[in-house]
Amino acid sequence: MAKTVLMLGTSPSVKGGITAVVATLRGAGFFDRARVRYIDTHVETGGLDKILQFGRALMRTLGALLRGQVTLVHAHVSSGASFWRKSMLLAIARTFRVPTIFHLHSGAFDSFASRGGSLRAAVVRYTLERSSVVIVLSNRWSEWVHTFAPAANVRVLPNPVNVPHRAGGGSEPDKKTSSKRVLYLGLVSEAKGTFDLLRAWQHFSQDVSGWRLVIGGYGETDRMISEVQRLGLADSVDFLGWVAGSDKERELAHASIFVLPSYNEGMPVSILEAMAYGTPVIATAVGGIPDMIRPEADGILVPPGDIPKLAGALVRLATSRELRHRLGSSGRELVIDRYSTEKILDRLASLYAEIDKNSAQRRS
Repeated sequence: MAKTVLMLGTSPSVKGGITAVVATLRGAGFFDRARVRYIDTHVETGGLDKILQFGRALMRTLGALLRGQVTLVHAHVSSGASFWRKSMLLAIARTFRVPTIFHLHSGAFDSFASRGGSLRAAVVRYTLERSSVVIVLSNRWSEWVHTFAPAANVRVLPNPVNVPHRAGGGSEPDKKTSSKRVLYLGLVSEAKGTFDLLRAWQHFSQDVSGWRLVIGGYGETDRMISEVQRLGLADSVDFLGWVAGSDKERELAHASIFVLPSYNEGMPVSILEAMAYGTPVIATAVGGIPDMIRPEADGILVPPGDIPKLAGALVRLATSRELRHRLGSSGRELVIDRYSTEKILDRLASLYAEIDKNSAQRRS
């Protein structure tokens, strides 16, 4: 039986960036191309379900290793429990002398690694340095890993994004730039800047009329709805709940502006998706975002937590169709050049082949 790559990650039913990346890999045929077998290590339901799911993942991983069916273990990792689950499975793979990839997605992994004391830091450092390759999403994360775990073998591989054949995904460019819709997609939380956005929207609405803020996501939704009411924004803010699939594509195709004012990030897939649709982006200069967006060329970057500057960026884009068109067109070209699914998956396939070659040389 041909050996396979075991890919470890969260269940496809779980909302978030890792799920989106894995769905892109699967949808592009990469699982067949690279002989990938995907193992769900986590579900979003109750504590018992999470324990049982991890137990099943552990047994499936161990069984494949015992049968000698595995050529590589590739784990998609975030902070917290995700790290502990994946680090255990990667350690087991290494006892079988199977090479491992630690694929870092968390935008707050540096805080996670350092705030738990010296023991946690030592475990994280050991896991990074013992992995065959550590994949990070941006140059800034590469610098952090090199500093924190100097012996780690780090490679930068951005998230892939599917690019529609035309800007707007088929909608007319003029209709897109004049829709007067500002879109936010993602977790509703302080860390993602959702409540900063609402406060900025209050200032924006005092200067510009006729625009709507459209929020799609999950998380602190009850608090968000209460805040919309408290700030008097109910007439200009729409909440869609979690948006995925064709609904998300429709929103991206018709949005005039996309905004993500996070306090920490890895490389947000939502920003790349918006850029792929030719939508100008307002984001914060955190994590890997400055590697994705050239300020004033592909989008507008503001400091996290700076409500006046966020409101000012919204006003600038809302009042200039020319600026929206210029930034949106440039961002789309950047995504096509650097982040298209085909290019990123070719690089991942080459990395798999390199690891396999190195592993064979060590065995000989």
